[in-house]
Order: sequence, then structure tokens, then C-alpha cells
Amino acid sequence: MKRKTEEEIMSASRPIDIFSMDAQIIEQEKEEYIKRFKPKAYSTVRNFMITQKVILLYRQALSELGSKDKTDIEDLSLTITDLDGNTSQYDCHYTYDIKIGKMYVTERNVIFVINQKNKKYYENYISKTKRFNKVDRKVWNNIKYMFPKVSKNFQTSDGDWVITIDKPCPIYPLREILNYFDGKLNPEYVASMLTRLYYFECYMDIIGMNHNGITIDNLFFAPGRTVEEGETFTVDDMRIVGVFGGWFFSTWADEKLQGMPKEVYEILPVDTRKSGYSSFKVDELSIKRVARELLGDSSGKNLVCVPEPFAQWVNSSNTEKNAYEEYHTWERIIIHSFGKRRFVEMDVSID
Repeated sequence: MKRKTEEEIMSASRPIDIFSMDAQIIEQEKEEYIKRFKPKAYSTVRNFMITQKVILLYRQALSELGSKDKTDIEDLSLTITDLDGNTSQYDCHYTYDIKIGKMYVTERNVIFVINQKNKKYYENYISKTKRFNKVDRKVWNNIKYMFPKVSKNFQTSDGDWVITIDKPCPIYPLREILNYFDGKLNPEYVASMLTRLYYFECYMDIIGMNHNGITIDNLFFAPGRTVEEGETFTVDDMRIVGVFGGWFFSTWADEKLQGMPKEVYEILPVDTRKSGYSSFKVDELSIKRVARELLGDSSGKNLVCVPEPFAQWVNSSNTEKNAYEEYHTWERIIIHSFGKRRFVEMDVSID
């Protein structure tokens, strides 16, 4: 069977659109696609998106062919029944264990299934994400797609708690993108993500809320593209860092902490450990830890090919007086590190 082009793969809706559906050779076909779209020296985010589509259609093909080898298709189907007996079924692209349950990612949704005993975290997520004040139109337009949009929440017949989020566009777990780039992203890509996380933090500081769960595993990413002035564009063209996970641990400024991911606990400021109350500093230091991990070393000790001002910034445990001043200091770090601010197309991985 003639291998399909990247445009044909991205527009495919069924396995037969790109595979022969011959059980004897379908694995070989998949491997040929993967090899073509992930050469060693040149890996684009577009190629990541293509390979994810190939893998998804391959798994669907195995299911349709009645494969006895469940290795590639296990955990891809999620069935949920609510207390009224209504059943929903989802085809999952990714599944993850999280501290209080599981997270499932489908084509259109992110679904959290929270263990029955962790009801307080489920309730906290719902209450903290119920409504976000649009304090300033310009600020809100920069960040509105970063927040989770809860479309359903309910208890299952098994007693677990479910939260379903609608994805704003094709957006991927940041962990998967980092893995695709072999655990290390170009510093300019990382800087672009951090800028958006600092937008997020400025807003959170304005409304008096601390997230307390900013980790790579709670973040999602859509690469976007360069949009020329005056050009028409949609949300599919926007670069987005989605902060969809971790809201289970969010607090208002006058609330005590009630849990957090291990990665966040490890970087807690001394005053936070003593008082038990969070502050914007927790999220700011979490962003720096995310940056170190994206740059290839969460300890920050072996950051290779990273501009010195950038490396010093992500390794510093200091913060400014508030998130707004932190953001403006970060803008100066960008200039000192890369010369100027610009939209960086995510074209090439670093060796």
C-alpha cells in the first residue's frame, strides 16, 4: 500500500485511510510512518502531531482486526456509568495515573476519574474552576484558553468522581511532547512556554488564587503558528499552554494548603512550610522547576546549550514581590538571553 502524505494522515478519520488493514503487515506500516516522521537530526512538533495520529489509528486498527495482543490497545477504552445508569464510552489517546486517581485524554476531552475517598479534591477542582473573573479584556484574551472548561462533573455508579474538560483545540500533554524530543527542548521553545505561564500567574495573583500544582504532567501544549498582522486566525492557530491538571490543590490566599504534587512539595519556600499557607512564590518556583525539566535536567545542574541569564533565572530560588514584577523581570531575561522577543516556530529539536 502506498504510504500517505502528512496532509492525508492528519485528515484521516479511519484506520483504513492510511493502513492496508492487513494484519500481517500493519505493524510494519506503522513503523515506516514513525521512522519517516521522526528522523534523528530533525524533529518538528508537526511531526509529533503526525506520529500521534498514526499511533492512534494503528491502535484502532488493531481493535478492528480483533488483535489478541492487547499491549498496544489496553486502557484505550474508558467506560463510565453515572448514578442514573447513563453510560458514556471514550476512545483514549493517553492514560495516566495521578496522585488521586487517573487522567484520560481523548481527541476532544481531558477526563479525571477521582478515587471515591478523594472527594474533597474533586470538590476543590470544581469550586476553583467554576468561574474566572475577566478582570481585563486584553489580559483575559491572552490567557482564557489556558484554563479548564469543565463540561461535566458527577459521581459514577462505582462511587468515583468524574470531571470532564473540553479541549479548546488539538492540544497535547506536555509530557508526551517532552518525551518525543528525547527529554530536552530548545531553550527558545521553553522560554515561549514560560512567557505564557507568567501571563497565567499574573492573572492568578490578581484574583488572589494559588494553583499549587504546576508540573509538566499537569500542563498541555498546542504549538500554534506565526500569524501575520491583519491575518484571520482561529484558536487552532494559537500557541497555548493549558493548565488543565492540578486544580485539586488550588487555594485562595487565606486558605491552608491541602496537598500538592511531590515535585511542588520539594521546592516549597521555608515560610510556606512553616505557615501552611501558599503564596504566589509556590507557583513561580514551580514554573522554574518545569523549565529546568523541559531544558533537560530538573536539578538544573547540567543545563547544556542554555544561555547563561536563562540558566541562572531557572536555577534561582528568589522571586520578586509579586507575579507582575516577576513577569517584567522575566521579560528582561528573555532579551539578555535571546536578544529580542519574537514568536519562535517550533521547527527543530536540539541534539
